[in-house]
Amino acid sequence: MASLREVSVKIGKHTYYLRTSLDDESLQSITGLTSEIAGGIKNADQENVLLLSCLQLAWLVQKLGRALEQMLDDISDKEEQ
Repeated sequence: MASLREVSVKIGKHTYYLRTSLDDESLQSITGLTSEIAGGIKNADQENVLLLSCLQLAWLVQKLGRALEQMLDDISDKEEQ
């Protein structure tokens, strides 16, 4: 198991300190995505920024899951032919 290290993550107006085993590349990718989502939310207090970011991420996960299911169905259909 990878060792934990302390990192800071800025979401909205606040910086959060947490421990993670993510490598730098993965952490940068994730924090970039959260910054992009939170940066698009204007004139909201921090709680709303976090809530709307969470909902946006949930929607994205659901959308990607559906796309993956469709691709797997397409592959399965081609294999049956």
